[in-house]
Amino acid sequence: ENTHLYTVDISADGGTYATAGSNRSIKIYDTRTNQVINVLEPADFVTSGKELKPIDGHTRRIFAVRFHPEERHIFVSGGWDDSIKIWDKRMSNEARKVIAGPHICGPAIDIKSSKILTGSWVAKNALQIWDFRKLTPEKNIPFRPDKDHGEFIYAVRYCTNDIIVAGGSGTNSVQAVNFKTDTMLGEIKLPKHPVHVITTVLDGQHIAFGGGGGNLHIAYLH
Repeated sequence: ENTHLYTVDISADGGTYATAGSNRSIKIYDTRTNQVINVLEPADFVTSGKELKPIDGHTRRIFAVRFHPEERHIFVSGGWDDSIKIWDKRMSNEARKVIAGPHICGPAIDIKSSKILTGSWVAKNALQIWDFRKLTPEKNIPFRPDKDHGEFIYAVRYCTNDIIVAGGSGTNSVQAVNFKTDTMLGEIKLPKHPVHVITTVLDGQHIAFGGGGGNLHIAYLH
């Protein structure tokens, strides 16, 4: 198949995983057999002539899929079409809900309880928290930008307590921010190289990130 995969995530119970990328579809696999059990097709408004609905599939490349950590059937996706789609993997081909706005260009979606964290590749107001059920923005989180290059976030993750981490190409750095107090707790720079990916373990106390320089960096949150 002539497609590039940009994202993969596994469900909370470990039974299924989802992949997505340049062909705009989302494939759901059985973890034990690696067989496809569902395909959420992209929106086909050009050849079908049908009116595009918000709950239809994505219209452009998908750069992030993320399963809900507590609801094993639910996951979200986002990409270049400026929308976050909330799916139930048991449903055939329509999103349950849609959040309009975030321009996702990397692994820049995370979920904690009823809150969705997004990082958009935009100059300002790039880091946001959304209410999972109301589908409304809850707040913009301050992300200290480079004064000449803006924010432009590629990756985000929730950490322990009220802390998130985010990074991208505007600052070429990872920043840890307390989203309750809007305080930046620390920053690690990657000189001349953007941050493309971030992950966390041990409830966010250990952070790994990498980017254009080709190195993997490990940090500890105290």
